[in-house]
Amino acid sequence: MLSTPRTYLIRSLTLMLFLGAGVFSSFIYAQNLPDSTDVRELLREGEQAADQGNYEHAFDLLNRADSLSFDIGYHKGNETATRLMADAYITRSEPEVAIELLAGLIEENPDSDDLSHHYNSLAQAHSLKGDHKKAIQMFEEAQKYLGRLPSNISERLSIGLLQNSAVAYRSLGQMNAALSNYLEAVEFANSRKDTAILIVLYNNLVTVYNDMEDPERAIYYLRRSLEMAETENSKSDILRARLNLGNALSNNEQYEEALENYELAEGLFLELRPQVPPAILLHNQGSTLAKMGRYEEGEKLMLESLELTEQMGILEGSYYNYLVLGSMYLDTGRLQESVRFLSNASSAAERIGNTEYKLNAVEKLNRAYSRLGDFEEAYRLLNEFNVLSDSLSDLEKERELADLKSQLELTRQSEINRLLEDKQVQQERRIQFQVIMIFSGGVIIALIIVLLFMMKKTSKEREEMLKTLKEQKTELEEVNSSKDKLFAIISHDLRSPLTSMQGILYMMKNNLISKDEVELMVNEMEGSIQKNLNVMEDLLVWAKEQLSGVEMNLKPIDLKKVTDDVVVGQEFVADKKGVKIIQKVPQNMTVLADLNALKMVMRNVVYNAIKFTDKGDIIEISTSENENTTQLLIKDSGIGIPEEAKDKIFDSKNWTREGTQNEKGTGFGLSISKDFLERMNGRIWFESEEGVGTSFFIELPKVQA
Repeated sequence: MLSTPRTYLIRSLTLMLFLGAGVFSSFIYAQNLPDSTDVRELLREGEQAADQGNYEHAFDLLNRADSLSFDIGYHKGNETATRLMADAYITRSEPEVAIELLAGLIEENPDSDDLSHHYNSLAQAHSLKGDHKKAIQMFEEAQKYLGRLPSNISERLSIGLLQNSAVAYRSLGQMNAALSNYLEAVEFANSRKDTAILIVLYNNLVTVYNDMEDPERAIYYLRRSLEMAETENSKSDILRARLNLGNALSNNEQYEEALENYELAEGLFLELRPQVPPAILLHNQGSTLAKMGRYEEGEKLMLESLELTEQMGILEGSYYNYLVLGSMYLDTGRLQESVRFLSNASSAAERIGNTEYKLNAVEKLNRAYSRLGDFEEAYRLLNEFNVLSDSLSDLEKERELADLKSQLELTRQSEINRLLEDKQVQQERRIQFQVIMIFSGGVIIALIIVLLFMMKKTSKEREEMLKTLKEQKTELEEVNSSKDKLFAIISHDLRSPLTSMQGILYMMKNNLISKDEVELMVNEMEGSIQKNLNVMEDLLVWAKEQLSGVEMNLKPIDLKKVTDDVVVGQEFVADKKGVKIIQKVPQNMTVLADLNALKMVMRNVVYNAIKFTDKGDIIEISTSENENTTQLLIKDSGIGIPEEAKDKIFDSKNWTREGTQNEKGTGFGLSISKDFLERMNGRIWFESEEGVGTSFFIELPKVQA
């Protein structure tokens, strides 16, 4: 699969990723030497000045820190000052100077605790120079010395090294190794649940989905990354997400929205890096304008970007500017200019050492010479194209690549599938218990009838017996009704997605459908599976309540954590429906409740809010407190509840109604929720106006000091 100009942005941004990771981490656990506080402050200010592009001021501050460290014998300060100066030269696109500084630093400090950081910076410098093979060797060296760092610092740096190695492998066209590193980084970050790292990972997953030609999935993850970055108010991550989102939207032919994101990114770029030329931004704006047919505007911006990348020595940036300009000239009939620019792109690809880049340039050059009538050169280029193509067509590599791509996508689904299988096994067991219960009920009815004939001594006794019989009959009818509904749900609502999955697996096994069709079907099934997980949860709780009752284990519960878990579980269903969930639950708010029961109650209310809202509606989760209790408010802007239905909401006879997109429920959820809250010494109620929306209030006792 051929690379696209979007890769240039992703790679260039990732070069800065984790560049300073752990720069000051060594000081966290360093011995507090006399006057070392002044050194650390100078280093912090120097790094900040370099990030803003004020390099001369940065070098002045770092040299002062180095001199002061020498005076007080603070060796770690000397080390860090040298590495930060090298990092500044990297951001200023002077990799040769950085390599010389870092090589000397490593040679002079073979026993340093910070060798992983030093090798990471050295790898970044080689990557910027275009020597990706050397960069990979340095990343591997950095991995060897992670054990010298505290575990919390080494784990973060390890993820950064995996990502940066993936970028280097991808620049060499070694997609198997790149995807393997990306996958390991994703799994590691998910296990840590580190928001800051996940923001960056979601950004860099774009390269994978671009290669898989899946721009919609790329856009989904970029919007998630942007939302998380805005929540954390991390301007550098917002900038990265805006730029990458613009590229993904441009790939998906959503050009106007792409330009809007570039404009927002431009403001942040000028704020965060006022001294750094915006070569990347100019290139991507120009290429998007060219796609829109606005060739003169696009040409002007890309020529400006080309001049900047050549001045800064960013070889890969020059390649993409040459390639896109040459392609634009080819499309507009400026054939001589097209040949010149595409030839430069081919030369740059050879210097980078990327076969896919070379293949792109040669294929377009062949077309340009053919249109010029130079068929001899066109034929030579065609042969070169075939040789390059053959070098990329190794069957075993393609199979490994396909496996890695599948693993990357299926990792996200594996936990859901495992839970679904567990719930299915549990449900089958509950159904067996239910059948036994119904059979027992029939035996009880028979015994009651026999006893009725035996108890004819007085009319009073007969009346009491008849009354008892009627009550038990009503209860059994309700059980039978619930049982019938349960089997109906299992046979239709829960069976349908499983049958669909079985059908897809059959068609995949027999090669009856394409990969694109599989991805489309799986994407459509995700929302259905999540909805059915909600239904299954209700059925399991109802069955347990019917058989033996649910015991409440009341203890202090962090309301913020429970809310986060519930929102994450329902977020995909909400996204698919176009509904936005905003949660404003503060940290450190504790209530006295049963954890599983509270999750079940909140999941039911949030899912019902999604069920009865339309695209563009908003669900807001907030809290309020009084002296002894805490209230959780879940408010939606949906269709509301009709007056005639309000008395049925908490009805124990499993009353239900369909959602705005014909979603179905069990009818057990809110009834059980009311029962659970009362057993936790809480309560639930609602306020609703038809056509305006509904507010559900959940009140629970505070934890008394």
